[in-house]
Amino acid sequence: MENLTVGFDITNVVGNIWYLVLIVIVLDILTGLLAAAAEKKLNSSINFIGLIRKVGLFVALAFLVFADAYFKAEGYVIQIGVGAIVIYEGLSIIENLSRIGINVKFLTKYFDPNNISKGDK
Repeated sequence: MENLTVGFDITNVVGNIWYLVLIVIVLDILTGLLAAAAEKKLNSSINFIGLIRKVGLFVALAFLVFADAYFKAEGYVIQIGVGAIVIYEGLSIIENLSRIGINVKFLTKYFDPNNISKGDK
């Protein structure tokens, strides 16, 4: 089992975009925790569900790697999937910043007002 992981580098499979995925996921977690704290809604069971969703994103990324290899897509499936993950997480970060109270109305005017009402009034 040790031979499977020795010398394995995810950037050889996914490329440097891996770091972008890690950064946006970590930023989403941090801004989500800050937003929950600002709203006085920190709840360990809700936080746990959120972390399960983040693990699901990594499972989805692993699936994309296998799908790309299966279809011999030369990284295109991975790039599309990673792009979707980055967009999804980026939108979540923007919503969280709004919930914290940071005025990002120029970005959130197209969002659902029920999710982002606090910082953009």
